[in-house]
Amino acid sequence: MNKDYRPGQDTRPLFDRIAPRYDLLNRLLSFGIDRRWRLAAVRELALAGAGRILDAATGTGDVALSIAAAYPRAEVVGVDLSMNMLRAAVPKLLPAEGRITLLQASCESLPLAAETCDAAIIAFGIRNVLQRQVALQEFSRVLKPGGRLLVLEFSQPTNPLLAGLYRCYSRHVLPRIGGLISDGAAYRYLPDSVEAFPARGEFLGMMEQSGFRHVRHRDLTGGIVTLYSGCRSLPGD
Repeated sequence: MNKDYRPGQDTRPLFDRIAPRYDLLNRLLSFGIDRRWRLAAVRELALAGAGRILDAATGTGDVALSIAAAYPRAEVVGVDLSMNMLRAAVPKLLPAEGRITLLQASCESLPLAAETCDAAIIAFGIRNVLQRQVALQEFSRVLKPGGRLLVLEFSQPTNPLLAGLYRCYSRHVLPRIGGLISDGAAYRYLPDSVEAFPARGEFLGMMEQSGFRHVRHRDLTGGIVTLYSGCRSLPGD
């Protein structure tokens, strides 16, 4: 029987196990909407020209590939703790023709020099990070002054009816389908981790404490997902 995971535990073994079916289940369980969420975050980067973009918790590389396609002059660095996820990403990234570099590392200890990234993005990964404040500080460290951080993450819908439907789906339907195709423990963990994640205002406060300014959030699909953004503070801020 697969081990059940709880928020606050090391989830690397979990993601190593589900890597082979990760993309299939993302499409299936979100009815394909996950692609729109990721593209919304990539468009929000609004990169004017060449630049270096950090894709933290890159997983199988969906966001990294979207960045490379949307910004042809960008260099992308994808970082993930799960080696199996990175292995699954490699064949998908061939169309990027060498503009995407993959590194195995944690968000709390990025193998990048200070002030070397023009923007950073993390999609559906921050809630799995054990030390979120440390990770946010690391994003601030590697960003150039004024560089943008985008955080795309599951959240609690603000509409009570939608919240009830979403909770029923995530608690009862999603784990069953996930268990049939991949690993039920992973998809029982997902709703627990979403409910344990800080509320929108609290997370924006964590971003500010880590050196980000002009922080804001935008709800997508009724608040099932939230896109957070902020800019690394400039000297003198």
